[in-house]
Amino acid sequence: MNNALIYITAGALFDTFGDLLMKTWVISNSKIHFAGGMLFYVIGLSFLAYSFTFKNIVVASVMFLIFNVILLSLINWMVYSETLSNKEITALALGLVSIVLFEFN
Repeated sequence: MNNALIYITAGALFDTFGDLLMKTWVISNSKIHFAGGMLFYVIGLSFLAYSFTFKNIVVASVMFLIFNVILLSLINWMVYSETLSNKEITALALGLVSIVLFEFN
């Protein structure tokens, strides 16, 4: 695994935790969850920005978003019992294929 992929994955993980804290903030209206979500967003985007030193900005950003959406989909399914349609699952699979194509061009 190359450095860019490590930074992109770490950034997507932090961003995903930020998203989850923001969802909790919306439900509970807790300022702690809002502040925590913002902190995780800043850390996640810092990893993304640093990945630009290794990867093209467009490729890194697309990979970051795909990782983030896949992680959110899995967590929403496990924690909130939100399901995806077959079309949405196919779209996520195509996202994974695009990451493979970006990495092994």
